Amino acid sequence: MYSNEYITQLQSLHNDEGRPQGFGGKVKDLGKFYHFINDWNPKSLLDYGCGKGVILAHLIEKYPNIKCTGYDPAVPMFSKIKKQNFDCVFSNDVLEHVEPNMIDLVLNDINLKALNYIWLRIDTIPARKELPDGRNAHLILQSPKWWTAKLSKFIDGNIIYSNLNKKGKFDIAIKK
Repeated sequence: MYSNEYITQLQSLHNDEGRPQGFGGKVKDLGKFYHFINDWNPKSLLDYGCGKGVILAHLIEKYPNIKCTGYDPAVPMFSKIKKQNFDCVFSNDVLEHVEPNMIDLVLNDINLKALNYIWLRIDTIPARKELPDGRNAHLILQSPKWWTAKLSKFIDGNIIYSNLNKKGKFDIAIKK
């Protein structure tokens, strides 16, 4: 689902001493996610692409009754998932970082891991960060229409909410 070369690029960003928290280093406004998580009341949640786990730690603290797990192939402590399925898969500002030739595999993986619900936040504008090789950190810059069509090919379920906010963040709630 990723090339070794790209994982090396991500690990370099995560290990940058000038950026001690790497990607996902702070909890940002998650929009309507809180509404959906309260409505869905999942027993388990996978933070897919959790970086160093800052948002994951926030979710664990905020929802102690949900068994929250993190996955990020570029961070050793989160590079393996012990469980295969989760009531909910949550992915915040991750999919735009996926190598374009790997996005179908990643979406299929998210679909297989989610039993009931999926929450996605996808950035649709260029990142402020660059990869060590000079590329913009957002490798996939596409419109909500493109993402919706792409998701319909790989995700079994219905989009029950979608919204593009003023900062270019495209939020999607899916019920399987």
